[in-house]
Amino acid sequence: MNRRSFVATTLAAPVAALGAQLESAPGRPALRCSAGGHFRLLSISDLHYHPAPDPQGIALTEQLIEIEKPDFVVVNGDCLSGRQSKSVAELRSAIGNVATAMEKHKIPWAVTFGNHDQEHFEATNVDKHAVLEMYMSYPHNLNGGYARELYGAGTKYILIWNAEGTKPVYCIWLIDSNDYFTDGKNRPYDWIHADQIQWYTRNSIALEKQYGGKIPGLMFFHIPLPEFHEMINSVGIIGVRHENECPSPVNSGMFSALLDRGDVRGVYCGHDHVNNYVGRWRGIELGYDGVIGYNAYPRLDPNDPGHLHIRGGRVFEIRDQQPASHRTWMRFKSGAKNWEADSEGIMKSRLSS
Repeated sequence: MNRRSFVATTLAAPVAALGAQLESAPGRPALRCSAGGHFRLLSISDLHYHPAPDPQGIALTEQLIEIEKPDFVVVNGDCLSGRQSKSVAELRSAIGNVATAMEKHKIPWAVTFGNHDQEHFEATNVDKHAVLEMYMSYPHNLNGGYARELYGAGTKYILIWNAEGTKPVYCIWLIDSNDYFTDGKNRPYDWIHADQIQWYTRNSIALEKQYGGKIPGLMFFHIPLPEFHEMINSVGIIGVRHENECPSPVNSGMFSALLDRGDVRGVYCGHDHVNNYVGRWRGIELGYDGVIGYNAYPRLDPNDPGHLHIRGGRVFEIRDQQPASHRTWMRFKSGAKNWEADSEGIMKSRLSS
């Protein structure tokens, strides 16, 4: 197929079934704001779970759920340390550990893939689609209905509706940032591929047309964009940056697509475990949600007090009357709620771009 035919075919590809949007996933009810008009999302990353449970990581996830009472949890990549699963049975056990806290509390949840999730493949021969089937077997998982034709697996969006269920007020975009590619003798981090970006643009336009305006939202994927580093070199941040950003060396153009559309208010990633900052770059928030698993660096004794303000997750709160102005903060193992920011208030005054 030549380039012109490829572009024509890609742009003509059908958009996700808009008539089915009252479901968050096939057979799962739509996500709605509370009767008071609020919706709370918890994002956690870098569980790095093994077939044997990580009791501290699971307990911390439960602690955050009990404190914040989220309506939805995003597990934003490196859910597993894939190499630790040597068989399909062990892989199922590791995935079960990821599901434990959300299923116990009956909280809707979904995962994205990180660069370590599929490192079991040589031992198990289980591809990403089959892995997602395992996740989707849990009653409260919302990964179903993702765009299977795209590079990677799991890319989808989930609408959040007002309390009455009459209109969508927010959109959660889940993207597979993939893992590695071969570059001579090197294996750098992969990028978000062109068909994934085109899928986002098509669906963003279709949603705007159907509902009479752009739907504000957040985008979650594991590996940060090169623009994170551009932001660090140019503007201030709220939070902690203990390591350099580790994006793909290839700039995919994802950020440019977000600027063109103007509906995604923020992009949040995992990957760099000891970063939990948020900043604003060219009008879009870029941030991290820290690290939660104890099998991952920083490798401290489980009782070390250093965990108290390193491990945790990021919370987002929206209001259906002002959905474009969400609030966000980190919640740590210590119980502290740090660096709260309003996307149109504190963020605007403290983080110029």
